Amino acid sequence: MPGSGTRKNIEKVMLIFPTGKVYKGRFHHCELPLGIAYLASVLRGDFKVKVLDARAKFRTFIPENSIWEYYGYTEEEIIKEIEAFSPDVLGITCLFSYQFSQVVSIFRRIKSLTPEIVTVTGGSHPTFLCDKIMPEHPEIDYIILGEGERTFSELLNRLRRGEDYLALDGLAFRDKGGVRVNEKKNFIEDLDSLPFPAHDLLPMEFYHRNAVPFGVSFRNRRNAPVMTSRGCTSKCIFCASRNYWGNMYRERSPENVLDEIEMLVKKYGIKEIQFVDDNLTLNRKRAMSIFQGIIERKLKICWNTPNGIAVWTIDEEMLDLMKKSGCYELTIAFESGDQEVLSRIIKKPLNLEKAAGLVRKIQKKGILTFGYFICGFPDETPEQVMKTFQFARKVDLDGAGFFIANPTPGSELFDVCRQRGYIKGEFSFENIEYILPNFGTDHMSAEELEQLVLKNFNSFLFRVLIRHPVRFAKKYLLMFLAHPGMAFRTTWSDIDRILKRLWKRSQKHLIIRA
Repeated sequence: MPGSGTRKNIEKVMLIFPTGKVYKGRFHHCELPLGIAYLASVLRGDFKVKVLDARAKFRTFIPENSIWEYYGYTEEEIIKEIEAFSPDVLGITCLFSYQFSQVVSIFRRIKSLTPEIVTVTGGSHPTFLCDKIMPEHPEIDYIILGEGERTFSELLNRLRRGEDYLALDGLAFRDKGGVRVNEKKNFIEDLDSLPFPAHDLLPMEFYHRNAVPFGVSFRNRRNAPVMTSRGCTSKCIFCASRNYWGNMYRERSPENVLDEIEMLVKKYGIKEIQFVDDNLTLNRKRAMSIFQGIIERKLKICWNTPNGIAVWTIDEEMLDLMKKSGCYELTIAFESGDQEVLSRIIKKPLNLEKAAGLVRKIQKKGILTFGYFICGFPDETPEQVMKTFQFARKVDLDGAGFFIANPTPGSELFDVCRQRGYIKGEFSFENIEYILPNFGTDHMSAEELEQLVLKNFNSFLFRVLIRHPVRFAKKYLLMFLAHPGMAFRTTWSDIDRILKRLWKRSQKHLIIRA
């Protein structure tokens, strides 16, 4: 019977972050993967652990007639790495839906070579689709739901001791011919109890040479991501983060965060920190202590917030301390420039008028401002999309990302799109790319939305370049100098998409006239 009686010889564990996959021509992000770095750090107390970031190799390969390109290790190279280490357990993260086909393919091949190997996956995609995945993919033995450090460690230790795991929190597996899913109920309250991520098991120097972090922009190649908290209190329709982290906000102590930063500075020569929290400043007192601690410990770093911040938590006193502690850029996740869309559709507790005022205060402090916007929600009109671009121009941001709403697993948006019939038969989670639409609404077709966003995004960037060339250079110059070829390809990719859309539209007009 699953879960009891049979001991497994588990000594070696291999953890993999899959090969990179982007829309053809986009930037190849590659930064330390915090998820498996935390897992590795916890597991190596009991097991021999190897970590492979399969993005960490300078190589690009593009399948014929594909809109996607891959970068990093080929599947053959990954298989060879697995065979060379010969693990008893293979864990592959699936943080994004587009990674899932890679995860399945590797597991399938390894199971055919070594049937007794234990295969485990986790991340957002399998967490929210475990009921569908487990029956369809026998090559996957276990799915860890949500936050995985304790469940993964406990599962492997119980397997090694031959103990019962049937009731283990946050675990999906097969039982008596069916699938059993134990809901994730218990989350780590004391985040300080976790060891720091296993930086030493990952290619830190590769990340510094490659220098394309999560938010693309950087001031110093020797940068590293740090997560000081988990969870979010907002209920944005497009985001699954709140559900993934247990509908609660948890935080590390300022001392614990500062100790990690100091370790990164002294051991790895890190000169820039990228805070990747959903809500770095949600607890004002804690955030102020972190910024003050950077100053008092004389940590000569610069930092930014590529994942956004809760702007309603920030005031002038905090901005002064941010600037003094090394902040050079703040990313603000506005999501929309139309208050009705923001409040009624997205359900984000943000007042645009107050946020616009804050942007001006941030810029007066000499801190760059970058905005995140998402367009194409159900019930959003083309006029409201245009208001988003007008708002971005009005507040005079130094840069912005304009993305297209996509129904990701675990988000309320997916449920809404499914109920309204926007998700058609050809829809696939694995084709989600946030510059491409995956559904049309009652107000706009997918093609109309893509053209509207692409056209206005490029005009926005051109406007920033013309109006504020120095600010534009501060934001983008280092990225272009570090990766001129990639920067050119990304620019050409956008131009090519515009030209193709214009050609397609002209052909339609010719057909109609004929």
